Amino acid sequence: MNLVLSIAIGEQYAAIAGLTNGTLKKYSEKIGADFLCITQQKISKTTPHWEKFQIYELLDKYDRIIYLDSDIIVRKDCPNLFDIIPEDSLGMFNEAPFTDRSKELMIDICRQYNIILSGWDNRYFNSGVMVISRCHKILFKKPEQEIFSYYEQTYLNAMIAYYQIKIKELDYKFNRMTCLDRYIGEDRHNSYIIHYAGFPSLSFVTDLIRRDLSRWNNGDFKYKKHIYISVSGGLGDQLCAEPAVRYMREKLYPNDEFWVATHFPELFRHLEGVNVCEQGKANLGDDTPYFIKQSLPGPETIQWAIVSHLLSHPVDYSSVALMKRTLPLEDKQIKFQLSEKDIFSLFAKTKITDFKDYVIIHPGKHWETKTFPKEWWQDVIDKISKFKKVIIIGKDEPGDPPTFIPGARGTVDVVCPKNGIDLRNKITLGELAVLLSKAKVLVSNDSAPIHLAGAFDNWIILIPSCKHPDHILPFRNKQNYYKAKALYKKLIIDEVESRPTQVYETSVDIKVDNWNNYLLPPQEVVKEIINI
Repeated sequence: MNLVLSIAIGEQYAAIAGLTNGTLKKYSEKIGADFLCITQQKISKTTPHWEKFQIYELLDKYDRIIYLDSDIIVRKDCPNLFDIIPEDSLGMFNEAPFTDRSKELMIDICRQYNIILSGWDNRYFNSGVMVISRCHKILFKKPEQEIFSYYEQTYLNAMIAYYQIKIKELDYKFNRMTCLDRYIGEDRHNSYIIHYAGFPSLSFVTDLIRRDLSRWNNGDFKYKKHIYISVSGGLGDQLCAEPAVRYMREKLYPNDEFWVATHFPELFRHLEGVNVCEQGKANLGDDTPYFIKQSLPGPETIQWAIVSHLLSHPVDYSSVALMKRTLPLEDKQIKFQLSEKDIFSLFAKTKITDFKDYVIIHPGKHWETKTFPKEWWQDVIDKISKFKKVIIIGKDEPGDPPTFIPGARGTVDVVCPKNGIDLRNKITLGELAVLLSKAKVLVSNDSAPIHLAGAFDNWIILIPSCKHPDHILPFRNKQNYYKAKALYKKLIIDEVESRPTQVYETSVDIKVDNWNNYLLPPQEVVKEIINI
């Protein structure tokens, strides 16, 4: 004989059971088991949760028991847990990966009960749903002293570890709690068993159960996942997040709710079915769990401690952050959608319709280690202008947090040649994309224009310094040296302490005493450009 067992002692739990027991009874009938709800305190000295230990005697009558807390509802299509869990195994959901309390609780309960565990595998099981067989009777011999540690739950976990009980873990769909929300971004209604542990109050739970039962009665049990991606960092970092975001949408979550929050919405407007908004302006659904990811984890994160942003490609850094993986080469190219409005507005501003003979130069200013001397850039620009038409681009912006120094990002103060065009602080991001798509070549240090140019088929001339060019040049045609050159003598990054044994993080803002040690002479750079 088999049993479905629950406990509802006290006025508030009786009210909840009045809503939930209907689903538990139907489930027991469906799987051919008896149903019992314990309503009187019989063996516990403290809280009614210890009445679970009535299972000890019930196993004399029943071969197997499915225990379900009273704050649980079961969907009508829920499979038979007796079929899923073998008779020689205890079926429970391991909540340890989704909470941060198990180690401290187990240490404390072992100390208080004077239990010595020969080995504990760090699993911590939720006792709200259990599939029990007669061979597990020893677990439910109630201790004399009822020590609170998530009621009886931690004690049960200690006994499971002490007796080395064979466990068959239940899938979260058979014990869906709020702790899963941020990990799976899935409606709780998509699970067979909803467990309301973790909600703020019993009165709140009562209301919620009514709504959820109504939704199950009216629904077809098909639900979408909910994905929220926060894209952060500078323009270059956000551009480099586009391939990973696109891959997630098109390959992993093509039919789910998908939000992208960014400072540059135009970077993601080409993604179909994606809700793109400015940072802080997402209109997220009420009572909806979102799987939330950051495209650029900061210094406080594990990823930052393990993977150096300076020693990896930003496309890879973002894809690891968002998906725990790097992308196939063919999916690493950045995509950007040009608009007719930007095309016409650029032509109106410049009075030029054909940019194929122009050299676009971005003499970028940002970190000390990638801000080259004004004189070097000026010499390069002047020498190129003798052979090619030159357009200078750039935009003055504040520096990085927390200082946000005005003008810390932008360009060094070079003078545009008389036959050149100075578009610094004059064009939009969309117009810049049009310009890069039409021009023959871009010359820049490590900067956002380098990454944006990767969406098109022009030539890219990179002057690297604080990162290796393999970790900067954008991927096109499954490689990052397609129509691309990196021009330098040597790299600053190779002379900075960046071994895994370093004690302190190395700043990118070190002062460079002699740039001649790193930069090629302007005439050599110019020669490479005019020969393209």
